[in-house]
Amino acid sequence: MKRRKGFTLIELSIVIMMLSTIFIMLFLVFYTSHEISRKNSSKKGANRRDILYAIENIRSSITRTYYIDNQRRVLFVGKADRLVFSSSNPNAEEEDSASVREVSFYLRKMEDSKMEDMNYLIRREDEMVDSFPTQGGVEHIFLENVKSFQLKYSERGDKWVDEWNSRTSKKIPRLVRIEIVSLVGNSFLKYESLAHPAILFK
Repeated sequence: MKRRKGFTLIELSIVIMMLSTIFIMLFLVFYTSHEISRKNSSKKGANRRDILYAIENIRSSITRTYYIDNQRRVLFVGKADRLVFSSSNPNAEEEDSASVREVSFYLRKMEDSKMEDMNYLIRREDEMVDSFPTQGGVEHIFLENVKSFQLKYSERGDKWVDEWNSRTSKKIPRLVRIEIVSLVGNSFLKYESLAHPAILFK
């Protein structure tokens, strides 16, 4: 009896069909991922990943608030859209830098923006905690195309205020609510977070 070599036409057809199905599925996965990436990284407005990074950096910096009630230079002064405080630097030893630094967050108008009321979100750092808490240091543009940056402060969570000054209250808030509204693609999106200062309260 003569043995058959190779594949029949039906077997080849089945293999080709299976390979075609796999290629179609891979293409759909690639196309979907590309569309999601395109929407989240629109040329218009900010990138969602950058917004999440910025709000997490603000939250973690506030969480590391350093405060001593009898030291006038170490303060926590916050308004509805601006905050100045002293924050501990967890990488001070590795970086051979100051263990406590002065940090500020605030908005600055984007002069070259095609849309009105667009701002940069600025982070200012000063390794010298001195008597001039709003001056000096280095500014970093944290985020572009920010519509609003809002902060609220609370001692227990039942009552929230728009301003806080440790020089008059002799204490720092236990909760800080952070809100960023930024242009993403063609729409404005709101991102929120909650910080718990005073982990390094002394």
